[in-house]
Amino acid sequence: MKKSLLNLGKALSKSEQKNIHGGLRGSFGTCGCSSEYILEGGNGIECSYEPTGAGGFPGARCYGSVQNGMCCPY
Repeated sequence: MKKSLLNLGKALSKSEQKNIHGGLRGSFGTCGCSSEYILEGGNGIECSYEPTGAGGFPGARCYGSVQNGMCCPY
């Protein structure tokens, strides 16, 4: 099973990988772009923010990069 999980990244297209890495989807909330974010990682471009929409898990975060003053999923 471990080997199958490691090979999962090779099986998914780049856009599918970005959707997974970009955060929560469906009824759990969505990760669009947000102007209300905090910087992560110390490099000035990685950021995180709370997902929008109903049903988000308490403490859930969307992760992305700063683009034109907004934090957007990778």
